[in-house]
Amino acid sequence: MRPYVSGPEFDVVIVGSGIAGALAAYRLAKAKKKVLILEAGGVAPESLGRRTMLENFITSSSKAPDAPFCGEDVLPVDSKIDPAKRPPPYRFVQPNAVDGSNYYYYPEPDNPTNPTRFKSYYERLVGGSTWHWQAIYVRMLPSDFRMHENFGVGYNWPISYHDIEPWYVDAEYEMGVAGSDEESREYYERLFHAYRSRRYPMPALARSYLDQHIAAAIDGISLADFPRQRLKVNTVPHAINSRDYNDRPACDGHTSCVPLCPTRARYEAIVHVEKALKAGAILRSQCVVTKLELDDNKKTIKRVIYRRWDGDEDWVSGRIVVLAANGIENPRILLSSGAANRSDAVGRHLMDHPIKQSYALAPKPLFPFRGPQTTSDIAVFRDGPFRSSFAGFKTSIKNDGWSSVGKIITAPRGASIPNRKPTDTPNAFGTILDFVENQKLFGAGLKNTVHDHATHQITLNSACEQLPLPENRVTLAMDKPDGFGIPRPQINYSLYDGQGYVSKSFDVILKLHKLVFDKLGIHEMDQFLQKDPSVYGGSGHIMGTTMMGSDPSKSVVDMHCRAHDHPNLFILGSSVFPTSSTANPTSTVAALSLRAADAIKKELGG
Repeated sequence: MRPYVSGPEFDVVIVGSGIAGALAAYRLAKAKKKVLILEAGGVAPESLGRRTMLENFITSSSKAPDAPFCGEDVLPVDSKIDPAKRPPPYRFVQPNAVDGSNYYYYPEPDNPTNPTRFKSYYERLVGGSTWHWQAIYVRMLPSDFRMHENFGVGYNWPISYHDIEPWYVDAEYEMGVAGSDEESREYYERLFHAYRSRRYPMPALARSYLDQHIAAAIDGISLADFPRQRLKVNTVPHAINSRDYNDRPACDGHTSCVPLCPTRARYEAIVHVEKALKAGAILRSQCVVTKLELDDNKKTIKRVIYRRWDGDEDWVSGRIVVLAANGIENPRILLSSGAANRSDAVGRHLMDHPIKQSYALAPKPLFPFRGPQTTSDIAVFRDGPFRSSFAGFKTSIKNDGWSSVGKIITAPRGASIPNRKPTDTPNAFGTILDFVENQKLFGAGLKNTVHDHATHQITLNSACEQLPLPENRVTLAMDKPDGFGIPRPQINYSLYDGQGYVSKSFDVILKLHKLVFDKLGIHEMDQFLQKDPSVYGGSGHIMGTTMMGSDPSKSVVDMHCRAHDHPNLFILGSSVFPTSSTANPTSTVAALSLRAADAIKKELGG
């Protein structure tokens, strides 16, 4: 490593180039600050044209979410490591890879009655996980910031909805968000008191035919146990263009947001990485941060140590250091550094939005696979007095048929031949492999059956909040290094808590799913409710491991995302969330990042 230099080399060193790091880097570079972005992953093959990524996906056999981005894990020309022997970059971090190459380490075997697998993953890539997100852009509700005060569970945030609302607006116009102002006023503001101070930048994306059909069947009715919770199908706000915006086209409905938007209608953090670079920021990719070096008083972050993919180690210094990785990597770096952990809260309170899915075959064609993967949802259970005893949830109406229903189904493609049971109906799987191998179809019969099945498919995807439990945490697996020789994250996690907060919510979710299917006239044999408590999904929403709070003895960062223990360290991303809410976290991550960038800019001065 090169010798230490006197004085910081940069005004700001930002670790991570996802949505949090990209927005902060752009705002600070625009303010003429000297900014360096360190990114653990490589650059997507965008430089060769988006067509390259499309072809990567089209020609892949797995059709996995990381397929568009493969093929670019290239070492520098002067690399000292044989490419055939180099460590795996973990570009697409998978918690439960089939081939056993798991990045997460679990100290205990999974328990079917209380699953211990954290199902969410993330991307190591310039631009982060927004390369393969649905771009659902939903704000938190005012009550989400006062969970302990309102419901006696979780924690209160040190900020309110009122504090963050202007920054929500700022982020929406910076990124480009399409939403319905009328629905916001008539539903969200009236029911949840979630006011908007400014209109959406763009009108909402059009509802799909499937959405309209479900709305006609259920709007205004309620579940038997919850007569005051009147159901309503709402248009979902998206960071997807409904018209040309910021030199990006309007969405033309490929239903492929995950794994890749083929047209750039969807917002991706690479947009603001590019803007930051044009404003003068510097990007160093394939640089995995291993630790933060503290000064002798353990007060100031003196250097950021990182390891390049070629195996060499280096460091950089900045007046301000910003950790903007994610809810796994932020605590990993802090724990490796012995930093920001006076409260013993680093790594604790790991949360996700656990998913319970149900699927069915409608009696008439509903024509999925049009538009983005979700254009409407059922949001009435996002808030209410019930949150004192079970989790709020939001139900997405999926436009992509059964393509996201687990590894066994993923119809019509499928990954394996289903092992049919005598109780399985002919419609239970809907994959080509099942039709050919088990039902012996071929030719025109196969083609017609696939078409008929696919046009009748419906999936309901309900994601609920999760309590911030200190025992759900990220630590370091010191004896389980990754391919770079860095301790892997050890995950201690339980989906179900002693209060039944998630399990009771799943029970209500299944009742809602059945009610919707019944109102659509779907026969019992064509309804597939995932009642098994061990069957659940992850939302990719990794929250809560560097919690925000006003008490330094119980939290990691303050209301401006500055670390209590180190004045020159800021931590961005959903790891600072004290509670999970039911909102997709990106809108709040973006708002907090812009708010923190403003505080950093003031700190650095003009």
